[in-house]
Amino acid sequence: MAKKAARKTNKKTAKEAAKKTGGKKPAAKGSAKKPAGKKPAKKASMKPKKVSTGKGATPKDIGEAVVAHVNAMAAPDKELWKKFFHKNFTSIEGTGEAWTGMKAVEAKCQAWMDAHTVHSCKATGPFVGATGFSVVYEMDVEAKDGSMPRMQMKEVGVYTVKNGKVVQEEFMYHGM
Repeated sequence: MAKKAARKTNKKTAKEAAKKTGGKKPAAKGSAKKPAGKKPAKKASMKPKKVSTGKGATPKDIGEAVVAHVNAMAAPDKELWKKFFHKNFTSIEGTGEAWTGMKAVEAKCQAWMDAHTVHSCKATGPFVGATGFSVVYEMDVEAKDGSMPRMQMKEVGVYTVKNGKVVQEEFMYHGM
């Protein structure tokens, strides 16, 4: 008997709730109606993601080769570029100018060397990161045409590496 009475009470309660909601059944406990067409936002992961430059030489390997090459002042840059630089790499100067591709960068470097006398150049580093490396350059240089007196300058070269090749280098100067 008690079960029949409980069922009648539940039916009455459901009918009363339906009258109050315009004939609609009340939502089940704990369920909330989701807005149509909207997906719940994903929670941001608090775990770090692995960063990689891909296959090939690592930023450390390339950075060490660049520093050794500059400090030895032996072989032409072209040999280093051929081994460790992408054929369409971009070289950006602190003046805001960029050259893309081996031929363009080679022409830029040759023009600079034709216009300047480099008395010394020292590379320090590399300072290695997950996606590349940087090198600090210290140079004793002067303009051949006398437009710039002999001076000591420092610059930082920042190199981005993908799949074992430098894809971008950017030179940053102190005080520019």
